[in-house]
Amino acid sequence: MKWSQPPRRRVGLADLPEDSVDEGPGPLLGVTDNAAPVYLGPGSGHALLVAWPGMGATTVLRTLAAQYARRGTQVDILDVAGQHTWARAQQRVHLYQDAVSVHRRLYQLADQVRAERPGPARTVLVESDQTVTALLRFRHYPVPGGTGLDALTTVLAAGRLHGIRVVMACRAVPAPLGHVARDLFTTRLLAAPTPRTWRLVGPPGAPAPQEEPFRVGRMHLVGTGSDELVQLLRLTDLQAAHLAATPANAARAPRLRDRPRDRLPVTAPAASAFQLPRTQGD
Repeated sequence: MKWSQPPRRRVGLADLPEDSVDEGPGPLLGVTDNAAPVYLGPGSGHALLVAWPGMGATTVLRTLAAQYARRGTQVDILDVAGQHTWARAQQRVHLYQDAVSVHRRLYQLADQVRAERPGPARTVLVESDQTVTALLRFRHYPVPGGTGLDALTTVLAAGRLHGIRVVMACRAVPAPLGHVARDLFTTRLLAAPTPRTWRLVGPPGAPAPQEEPFRVGRMHLVGTGSDELVQLLRLTDLQAAHLAATPANAARAPRLRDRPRDRLPVTAPAASAFQLPRTQGD
């Protein structure tokens, strides 16, 4: 899949060839400035989104959650802020919306990892700043290692070996993870990164990007020694609910379009997707 012209300022379902969200090795993240599709494939590891409010992090999580559920993956959304109301009636998406339930779920997953119990493929989405703050400040157990961030770190360190992938959004890299964030998150999506963010999770030794006009949903996709600008796919609440409820291999009704406009023309049936290096255990 490849487009014959650069992506528009916003990339929605109306811009994509039919069934393009199902064609790649994983959920479709968006397209590059060269109009090539970008997927979060099996070798992409855990993903970290660093973006201030309004820069599109919630939209990215919603878009990924819907596609994972559509592919049959179980999805846990840790969302103290209540951003993901679209997912409440979804069979394969489970919402955890208060500090207690968020912590309990993370400790269940951490216990699964410590016990080396493999389970079904599962993606855990950590929604933005209020949830991250709860992980840092709320102590579910009055013992060392009693915060949610401690349990999350355990899942990040070994979860991929047990079928668990984490996608975490925050406005700044949490201080306790600063020195290990680059190692824990193989994929990083950075919106208008600050010098601190670039130093912690940018490509090692790479100069910070020059300032440029901000565009919602446009982020640096960073991997080991790589950096590429991507305009991320945007799904509305209605579109996300529709996709999540419809298995990819099922007969479907016509697609939900976000705006009545022509699709970008296709120049090749299946272009090679950008996929970050594989990590140990993938």
